[in-house]
Amino acid sequence: MISVLIMANGDTEGLGATLAALVPGVAAAVVREAIIIDCGEDRDAARVAEAVGASLVRAGDGEAGWREGVREARGPWLMLLKAGDVPTANWIAVMERFLRREGGQTTGLWLGGSCIVPLGRLRHVAQGLFGRAPLGPRMLLSKAHVVAGHRRPMMLPALPVAFEAAG
Repeated sequence: MISVLIMANGDTEGLGATLAALVPGVAAAVVREAIIIDCGEDRDAARVAEAVGASLVRAGDGEAGWREGVREARGPWLMLLKAGDVPTANWIAVMERFLRREGGQTTGLWLGGSCIVPLGRLRHVAQGLFGRAPLGPRMLLSKAHVVAGHRRPMMLPALPVAFEAAG
């Protein structure tokens, strides 16, 4: 099962949309838990976490925030999202297939359904190919590999999960 880490960044509306999209994943036993990472003292993030039964982690943004979320996670797989990421309808079936087939060989994948990598991800790609890629949104990672310090997400094939912007 998957622990979903969501970087809130003060976007309460986007956070709500992301959490709402995860509900079917909980019902399908794909999502084990949601962990909201709050980079400040956002009272709205705390209220949302309490209302939906998610964990709340108060931490810095970027790598430090993701690391705190990883420490809190209990699932063997971590899906990293930012508030406002809303996976499209096929995501549950894709994740179910992935979890059934995964034999422990994959350390992680970028989500996005395409081998075409947006320009902003080139840094992640280069670091993923030649070293440790920084943790960031729209990644699916093995918790064991992240904790051990190994982050070399596979690039081909990316899981065909598309995202829409909330709002």
